[in-house]
Amino acid sequence: MKFKIPDQDTVCKAVSRVMLRNQRIESQRELSDLVQKELSSEDPEYRISGERIRKVAVSSGAAKVEIEYREAVKKKLPDICPVCGNAMSPIMNMTLEGDVTEVKRNCTVCPFTAGQKACSPGRYIFVRTPPHEVPEEEIRIRKLRKAASHLRAAEKLISEALEGTNFPDRGAMATDKISEILRSKDAAWSIPNLEADIRDIGHEDPLWTNPLGSPKYPTRK
Repeated sequence: MKFKIPDQDTVCKAVSRVMLRNQRIESQRELSDLVQKELSSEDPEYRISGERIRKVAVSSGAAKVEIEYREAVKKKLPDICPVCGNAMSPIMNMTLEGDVTEVKRNCTVCPFTAGQKACSPGRYIFVRTPPHEVPEEEIRIRKLRKAASHLRAAEKLISEALEGTNFPDRGAMATDKISEILRSKDAAWSIPNLEADIRDIGHEDPLWTNPLGSPKYPTRK
């Protein structure tokens, strides 16, 4: 039997219609069945996975997700959220010895969090949210944050790949470049400054280029 994969806009509209008729949906399977039925009414050949439906529902703002966790085998902290597909943000803390260490990661869009205790999503509950569209600015910023998550993963992989070789300095040069893209306050093409540019679209100059001084404190740096 032939099947078609619906585009993002079609899925988003189908999810929105389903959530308008349901205040609360108790599982991903239930949401998937309802959305698949909605899509089939448009085209019987449409097919879509429950995972994609979940990610569209959360990322589009059509539904808020509640997550019930279960114990799992210990894995590395994810760079990309397994629930909605957006960027994970590292949460840092200082140890008693004065070192900075990562204690957990939070999704930048949905409630998913991953910490030192091994756990994974066991059940999803979807709750209707007031109808709204995610602003274009927010979509762009989410993409930048997702790129940053991939770059952090690349930074670690390069270090691991060259550990024990006779040319570790070349790996350090590569990770330094990645770090500059991720963290630089001066480079126009760094992730923080690109994000500032997006937030300041429509203004004469991006915020990150503005001097820190003021008429009262002209020499402040």
